[in-house]
Amino acid sequence: MYLKDLANRLHVSVATLQQAQLAAHEDVLAQLVRDGKLTQNQANAIKQRLASHQECAGYAKGAQLGLIRFFLQKYRPDLTNQVAQGLHLSVDQLQAQLKAGKSLDEIAAAQHVSSSQLHTIVMNALQSTLNKAVAAGDLTQQQANQFMQYVQNHPKMVDQLLSHHFKGTQ
Repeated sequence: MYLKDLANRLHVSVATLQQAQLAAHEDVLAQLVRDGKLTQNQANAIKQRLASHQECAGYAKGAQLGLIRFFLQKYRPDLTNQVAQGLHLSVDQLQAQLKAGKSLDEIAAAQHVSSSQLHTIVMNALQSTLNKAVAAGDLTQQQANQFMQYVQNHPKMVDQLLSHHFKGTQ
């Protein structure tokens, strides 16, 4: 409805407006790749989504949130595995305790791992996982650095992300 109204106001067809909008999005994505804010893989994924969801193309505000979700979905197993190893647990044992509502701090204490050791385990696991994502072209180095900085300022984030993912899953 919005696109039809806008096209009428501009005295063009909806198809012409959609083509112009898609071309503008592609120009912006190309610039973001040149600026190092997106990888080419990320830009290509966004282009595919825009092309398949034309009616939503004007509302691409959540691109950054989408990248974080993509990263977490794709790389959570690596992160979980490394944290479990650091806590001397199997992935299944860690997942079971998270499902039961325990925090990483509680799990670490039960494993005789100090808070500072847990922090090191989590940060090393996250850095290793981010390095894999950068090497695969799923994140830029700038995005990885920003993500690490955010987690350093919010150390419970990984705990919340892992706990939220596993709570209620059977």
